[in-house]
Amino acid sequence: MSEAETILDSETAEVEPEPGAVPDAGVEEPAAETEAELQEPEPEAAAQEPEAEAAAQEPEAEPAALEPEPEELEAEESAAEKPQTEPVEAELEAEESVVEEQQAEPEAAVQEPQPQAPPGDPAPSTVDGLTGGTIVSGTVKSKATHEVELDLGGGRIGVISQRYWGDNPAADLTRECVLGEVVNAAVLVREDHKGRIVLSRLWAMQQIAWVNVARAAAANEAVTGTITAVVKGGLSCDVGVRGFIPSSLIDVEPVKDLKALVGREVQCKVVEADQVSGRLVLSRKAVVRAEQRKAAKAFMETMSAGDEYTGKVVDLQDFGAFVDINGVRGLVHTTEMAWKRVQHPSEVVSVGDEVQVRVKSIQKPKQRVNLTMKLTADPLTELEVGAVITGRVTRLVDFGAFVAVNDGVEGLVHITEMAEYRVYHPEEIVLPGEEVWVKVLSVDRKRRRVDLSISQAIAG
Repeated sequence: MSEAETILDSETAEVEPEPGAVPDAGVEEPAAETEAELQEPEPEAAAQEPEAEAAAQEPEAEPAALEPEPEELEAEESAAEKPQTEPVEAELEAEESVVEEQQAEPEAAVQEPQPQAPPGDPAPSTVDGLTGGTIVSGTVKSKATHEVELDLGGGRIGVISQRYWGDNPAADLTRECVLGEVVNAAVLVREDHKGRIVLSRLWAMQQIAWVNVARAAAANEAVTGTITAVVKGGLSCDVGVRGFIPSSLIDVEPVKDLKALVGREVQCKVVEADQVSGRLVLSRKAVVRAEQRKAAKAFMETMSAGDEYTGKVVDLQDFGAFVDINGVRGLVHTTEMAWKRVQHPSEVVSVGDEVQVRVKSIQKPKQRVNLTMKLTADPLTELEVGAVITGRVTRLVDFGAFVAVNDGVEGLVHITEMAEYRVYHPEEIVLPGEEVWVKVLSVDRKRRRVDLSISQAIAG
């Protein structure tokens, strides 16, 4: 072997090819050894292989920077750690935002449920640029018994089947609409075999109805609906969606025949509305009462003291009776119910009685009306001092007896005026219900007091 061949063999044995490097065409044996090592790596080599790859990817340092100073090492470590920390924090924040969005999506879906496409092939999130649940308007292009085609504009055609037209899935759609009529419908995010956008008029009507209900509830306004049926505990009312009117909220006064209201169009206030659960509670009583108050306020403006009306007794209290006059409630105090003494209003009237009353005074700022049932002349004006008249004993007390004279006016016969001799107890002379002759001794119209005497009437 020559000297040149010896040197070539030594250089070839010292230089091992890197993994993945293409060997020279003239050097076949080292390439085979490298391939065998790659296929069956030793444990240590396998553990060191990632380091070797990382070392291969990193640029080689310049000879001058082989041994950096400690300060330079710290600066390099901090510079290497900083760009790694910021991406990790950014990734964590991005993951948290994604989790929050995923948690918020079910709540949004609960608050505003979107229409579901009918069973069939999976539909895209949008169809022809329209998102599912979007309410669109179109004109009736053609109609058949089982479907109606709508012209949505822009060359788009929609179709509404019997199933999605209204409450009756078997309705004849040729009778439900006319050509050229504008119809609102909601997109169901799918197309049929003809490429038409599938729509739902029923869903759109319900969504529009819930929007109107929410707006009316926020503004404390009434919604208009139709009584559809008598159900347990009240009535069912259709206001675009099904609502429930409890029996206690149907009218101001109890309604005996609820079936008579079926089919009637009524106005109601929203008491409770929950679109998620489909719960809608209405009150017709609130609307009726508001109308009555409005009419009563207008009627009160026309009332004046001295006017006489026919009213209905609606309530009794210890201090008097309340009488309703065309929606205006006035109070008749016990002292104004009769010229005689009244202990309790039930002695004179009962709830439901119709009575004649006169307006005594009106306090419009406080919405108060004071009434009186004393329509006849004061019977005290007809009593003359010294007159001898007949009366009936109404009750006995320790100091005398009360006698009703002249239209129920009570006068007192003192025990000293019951006989010419001394009387210890009124029972010695008279008994309740007995008729006696009495003489009028005095009349006090202001204090509503009359003094009578039995002994002087007998003496003449």
